[in-house]
Amino acid sequence: MEITPPGHVPVSLVCVPPSVIVCIGTAMFANAIYHCRLLSVAVLVITCTVDPAPLVAQSAEVNPADAKSVDDDKTPASQRPATVGFHCTQTESALIVSYGDAEVLRYNIVAPKPTDPAHSVYQRSGYIHPLYSPSGKLVSGDFAPDHPHQHGLFAAWTNTSFRGKPVDFWNQGKSAGLVLHDRVIAIDNQQHTASFQVGLNHAAIDEDGNRTVILDDVWTVAVSLADQTDQTAARYVIDFSIAQTNITEHPLTINEYHYGGIGFRGNNDWYTAAGTKALNEQSKSKSKQPAPPIAVTRHQFLTSEGHDRFQGNHSRPDWTSLYGIVQAGDADDQDTALAGIKFRGDPNDLFYPHPVRLHPNKPYFSVSPCVLGTFDINPGDTFRARGSFEIFDGQP
Repeated sequence: MEITPPGHVPVSLVCVPPSVIVCIGTAMFANAIYHCRLLSVAVLVITCTVDPAPLVAQSAEVNPADAKSVDDDKTPASQRPATVGFHCTQTESALIVSYGDAEVLRYNIVAPKPTDPAHSVYQRSGYIHPLYSPSGKLVSGDFAPDHPHQHGLFAAWTNTSFRGKPVDFWNQGKSAGLVLHDRVIAIDNQQHTASFQVGLNHAAIDEDGNRTVILDDVWTVAVSLADQTDQTAARYVIDFSIAQTNITEHPLTINEYHYGGIGFRGNNDWYTAAGTKALNEQSKSKSKQPAPPIAVTRHQFLTSEGHDRFQGNHSRPDWTSLYGIVQAGDADDQDTALAGIKFRGDPNDLFYPHPVRLHPNKPYFSVSPCVLGTFDINPGDTFRARGSFEIFDGQP
């Protein structure tokens, strides 16, 4: 909430659980002591005393198309100061969440460079990658050869209409829409949790390449342990929410479609020609053939209802997991050879239990309320979705 008394700078209260951050002008302060008095129905007086050290400053504007290295700290890990617990730090190109000295995830402020220069058209900012398991295994993927527009943990609608024209925020190759990082709002480091809040822009692109920002999307991300009594970091939990506000004077129509929403792309090594062939053969048999082993497919899906990718596609389970082989060796050695991610929706969400799109042969899924039918995000309205991603070693 924001209050601007006549002749004064704005005073805002930003809630990033479990704390309240006070903003005065563009500076943000933690550990503020504040007092509110309701003088009348129309007058609310806030007085506060703050620690003079800002928690985080508003990030400088950076052209997201200017790709830079995602590793800004060249100091060897052995020479960096030892840290404990979760903490989030901001570099020029990313927000980095770590547990102790182990990196958990990166949110990309600046568009990372693809390994293949031909994929430069798919560069974008505003997504989470890399994402690691507690044992340090890579779980997310980026710029995959088969679908280079899928980027780790991201959010984008696929089939939408705005002012009578189609807009696709998901498939960057169409150049009809794009999602980019806009601003860092807050960072908060607590004893058992590291959290951050960022703003993203979902923009339509016209025939001349002009962009119109339609949605202002605020992500709130908090990382903790699944079991606070187990400090061995057996599993990470990422509480994740989006709040997409239509900042135009026209409605954005989310059309009924088989995918779009919140997406996750798994480790690039989980997609192989042999695995695709085996899964395609199973699909043609209408699942009458036994499921190919994970040693062939390199990854698997499992839902809370016990369904695989074919039975689980467009179902509405309590949770959905994607996991795969993360190191050479025996895939049956589940404690070391496998790692993955599990999504669980928030029961308070409008579309809970959330429909999920499970791809028939690729290691990606999306949380897709658009499967249920068409809906609008009207001017000034906010679409909200919330859930948690559990990152684990072994099986779900």
